[in-house]
Amino acid sequence: MRRDPLEIIERIINVLQKERRPMTINQLAKCTGIHNITVKKYIRIIQTVKQEPDIDVINTNHSIIIRVVRRKRKQ
Repeated sequence: MRRDPLEIIERIINVLQKERRPMTINQLAKCTGIHNITVKKYIRIIQTVKQEPDIDVINTNHSIIIRVVRRKRKQ
């Protein structure tokens, strides 16, 4: 059965917040119960999103909207 991507990210972040220590991919996989290849894939996604300051994530009642915000540069 395929899992919800947001659930996977949430589980990874929850474990990291709970443990409050650096963890390997294999340690994260063991603690979350998610396959290590899947954990590695989602860690890359988290890294990419964190590096992009112009991404907004908006939660609505029915969906999650992700958008790129073009900010005006100071002259």
